Amino acid sequence: MATLATLYDRWIEVEDHLKGKPAGNRLRPFPNEDVYFFVKAIDNTRVIRQADPGEPRVCWRLIGGAIALAVLLIGLLLPSGYRLMAGYQLEDLRRQHESLQKQLAALELDEAKLLSPERLAELARFQEFVDPEPGRVVHLQDRTPALALRREAGVADENQR
Repeated sequence: MATLATLYDRWIEVEDHLKGKPAGNRLRPFPNEDVYFFVKAIDNTRVIRQADPGEPRVCWRLIGGAIALAVLLIGLLLPSGYRLMAGYQLEDLRRQHESLQKQLAALELDEAKLLSPERLAELARFQEFVDPEPGRVVHLQDRTPALALRREAGVADENQR
């Protein structure tokens, strides 16, 4: 069997011989280049594989090891993932808080505009409200405990008379 090295050797040897030079530039042959491998087609369609009695145990050990490795990996990554999600939730809550603060300020401004004395006077003129007569005004009593005790005692004194 001829390889590229032997072809080069033959070509260089012939060329050197024609020119009268010594054959010193020859390439060395590759190891085992003279070995020829014959490939025979083998048909294994009728061969039945013999069952290995230890194979199920090896498979279950492999499955168990893979599950244990997955649980360990999840256990190691879970705290950092939870911390990451908590950070996202915290930032979302901060944005919501700022938004709610802006809404609260806007609502307080609207309330102040609606409850201003000028606005109430305008509504009173529009709906034709009039001030009540002095005799029809009822002043509510103060409901603080100290005043309530004194007034109740005063009322009890009036009831005994």
